[in-house]
Amino acid sequence: MDVSRFAIASAPLARPVRNALAVVGLLLLVAGPAPAQSPDQKLYFPPCADFAESYTFDCYHDYDEVTDFVEHAAEAYPERGRLESMGQSFEGRELWVMTITDYSTGSPDSKRAIWVDGGVDSDEVVAIEAALGVIHTLMTSQDPEITGLLATTTFYVAPTVMPDATHRHYTTPLRPRDTTARPWDDDNDGLFDEDGPDDLDGDDMALQMRQLDPQGDRVKDERDGRAMRARKPEDEGPFYSVYAEGLDDDGDGLYSEDMLGGVDPNRNYPGDWSIDQGGAGPFPGSEPGLRAMLDFALAHPNIAASQHFHSSGGVVLRPPSVPDMTLPRSDEAIYIEMSRLGLEVTGYDLATTVYDWNWPRGSRNRKPSQVWRNQDGEVKTAFGDIAAASPVHDERRAAVGTTAYPAYGGSIDGMYILFGVLAFANEIYPMGEDLDNDGRRDTIEQLQYNDEQMDGYAFQDWTPFDHPQLGPVEIGGWRKFGHNNPPPSELHAEVERNVAFVLLQARHMPQLAVGEPEIEDLGGDVYRVTASVANLGYQPTELAIRVRHDRAIPVRASIEGAEVLSEDSTIELGVIGGYDAAEASWLVRAPADTPFTVRAWHPKAGKAHAEGHLGS
Repeated sequence: MDVSRFAIASAPLARPVRNALAVVGLLLLVAGPAPAQSPDQKLYFPPCADFAESYTFDCYHDYDEVTDFVEHAAEAYPERGRLESMGQSFEGRELWVMTITDYSTGSPDSKRAIWVDGGVDSDEVVAIEAALGVIHTLMTSQDPEITGLLATTTFYVAPTVMPDATHRHYTTPLRPRDTTARPWDDDNDGLFDEDGPDDLDGDDMALQMRQLDPQGDRVKDERDGRAMRARKPEDEGPFYSVYAEGLDDDGDGLYSEDMLGGVDPNRNYPGDWSIDQGGAGPFPGSEPGLRAMLDFALAHPNIAASQHFHSSGGVVLRPPSVPDMTLPRSDEAIYIEMSRLGLEVTGYDLATTVYDWNWPRGSRNRKPSQVWRNQDGEVKTAFGDIAAASPVHDERRAAVGTTAYPAYGGSIDGMYILFGVLAFANEIYPMGEDLDNDGRRDTIEQLQYNDEQMDGYAFQDWTPFDHPQLGPVEIGGWRKFGHNNPPPSELHAEVERNVAFVLLQARHMPQLAVGEPEIEDLGGDVYRVTASVANLGYQPTELAIRVRHDRAIPVRASIEGAEVLSEDSTIELGVIGGYDAAEASWLVRAPADTPFTVRAWHPKAGKAHAEGHLGS
């Protein structure tokens, strides 16, 4: 198998060079490798096929191909999809949003809606394909269940929301960090993005380097010498230093300590943003792409749910992402139940809060907040009763405190806190197998999977190289594709399972319905009209977090066609829970057989009405 064009650059470990002056001299003599292709040419894969009803997802789309895909989809199915740009990226690329619904049954803004995005993290490009898969399925399917869903539901799909750094992922050897392209001074030396990884050996990969070093802080893992683990006091060596593949480009004695960008858009959301969070940026919502998404969400209060695609792990993530945030118990019970359904439909093995995922390091993913699949394929929680997990989880949070994994400024917390959206983040692609059933796929398990199931596709073996500054090193590590993003041959399955979860969540969003009105004749052309307003969805019309923050919008109902004698023609019914109903009643006056209409509406639950005739 030819894998020489599948690159990955792991997160850099900045290490000092022993003789910085010598490095400066070498920099005058050593030139970086010449580009292997034009700046906009895809480096790893051939062009993707055009959008078509029969399209099969087995190709990774770069930004231009994404643009072609969504434009052709909108042209082919104008009755279902309309394309717009919600803004521009830092480098000026359009940020596409496809609004998908059955336009013959009402305007998109009048229906309940779900938001879907991909490409938030620049190296997680399988997320873009999953978002395109949602667009393709909704635009082309004639399945009665999907066409029926489109009659009542709007889908806002933004396939690539941070395209600038992602562009480098396709066209250069770099595996970008999860950042925007805004220049950032990581090492506070007054320079911006001046020292990133380099493809030294000319194989179109910027991977890792390891070097024998008596003072090194790494050793080969005794289970597999390709993996490097932290040095322990009892270790006897040999010891290694590990670097990102590259030169000390700025002569400061460090390697790849200031690469492209530095603001992580998934740590830049308002809601629970913190300046102490790595990658938080200068202030919450500072990045153009993120600000465009926030403005879009604010302008579309019908968004009741969201899914944010990432990779990898095969994990369904939910709030909270930080230890000092507590969900109302009713919201947590909804999240746990929807997580269970998410595992059922995706086949993934774990659903968890962000801060409990793999934390503390080495802990089992079998915590009260989590839902998991056991070795028999059964989906389990810590308690037989799903709802019982909520109060116990609240108590555990107080005990965990700051030991939990922090991810301040994340998308799902932001959407949940700011807009009352039931938000999930899907870590697509479960690379490897959990052989010891501890809820994790560690490096050794992934290497074994790479060898036995992938014919070595995902990992580049360590190869000796004479580094112009460090001397003898070895270059190797995980490639761009196969480890964090599946091989093209596995794309279709990952797209399908995440499309299925989006459809499942959309079906469970709140949806109003008005029952047949009851009419009581009080004499003198006066009638009492009573109607039941029901929520047919599992999700309430407003989550409890909105009630906590005094931002919950009530369901409203009104009657038309007769003189209203009651104090108000429009009645506020408050929050209607999942599978629940509220009653609205009016005193009206009109001649017998006068037609009337009862209407009910809520931004996140759509509109509904029922008609009747007085005296009938």
